[in-house]
Amino acid sequence: MSSAAEIDQPTTLPKGAPLGPGSLLWEYFGDHRLKLFFGRSGTLQNMHPAVSAALQQHSNFFDDPWDRLLRSVPRIEDSVYDPPESASAVRVRDYHRDIKGIDHHGQRYHALNPDIFWWTHVTFVETVMTMNEHFGTPLTDAQKRQLWAESVTWWERYGLSMQPVFGTYEEFRAYWSHMLAEELEANETTDFALRAAATPIPPVPGVPEWAWTVIRRPFMEFNVWLLAALMPERGREILGIEWNRLDQFDFRVFAGAVRTTWPLVPRPLRYDRRVYRKIRAAEKGLSWRPARAARWS
Repeated sequence: MSSAAEIDQPTTLPKGAPLGPGSLLWEYFGDHRLKLFFGRSGTLQNMHPAVSAALQQHSNFFDDPWDRLLRSVPRIEDSVYDPPESASAVRVRDYHRDIKGIDHHGQRYHALNPDIFWWTHVTFVETVMTMNEHFGTPLTDAQKRQLWAESVTWWERYGLSMQPVFGTYEEFRAYWSHMLAEELEANETTDFALRAAATPIPPVPGVPEWAWTVIRRPFMEFNVWLLAALMPERGREILGIEWNRLDQFDFRVFAGAVRTTWPLVPRPLRYDRRVYRKIRAAEKGLSWRPARAARWS
């Protein structure tokens, strides 16, 4: 597998941009609309052979996918919204220290290999751009460049090597195209995600067992369809996902409904409550207590 460093990497250290109140990552990363991308983002990450192997060998993903998702997302949000001195990003990094092994290609991997960690990082930033494309106002080229520079600052918080990092939106596009064209694959983990509607899985936390029995299949069918709708066309090809004109029409109607109604939602309700508290505290110049470290697997 090619490393990110091999794809026309600059020789100068990429420059970041301020990450905090007023930044684009702060405005969008805790936005509830990103939850519509959970299936898509996770699947794109898992199309990397090393990430897929790590899930198979070091997590309970196949037994309870909600557990890993609902424990991981708040910690990753903390790495953006907590002040850098809180070391929230360092804790996220350190949860991955013992995640290593051999993937199904016979290649050794370690979750803290910068090229592997970089791929997951890039998918989060790309999702913010795509969320605005489909469900909001598309970012301008200047905003995309700003967002990318902010993502460099976010990466620096992890304390990992800057070797795979590029500092411009244009370089990001080249890297994204390369990964889709050359590196990503269908595998056991992505197959599991696409079969989710037909696979018995535990209920979403907070949903009673009896209710889950009724809603599980239509709920999961919608989420698999949404995963397919949001997946890049090349990603659908890799995964063997069929997508037709009726699907595309239905998605345009759905996306239009989200775009139309979202501006009517009061600002506090657009974010997870814990994220909004951090946003408001920072805007008021107040401090807050960093989130308590949690076990990651």
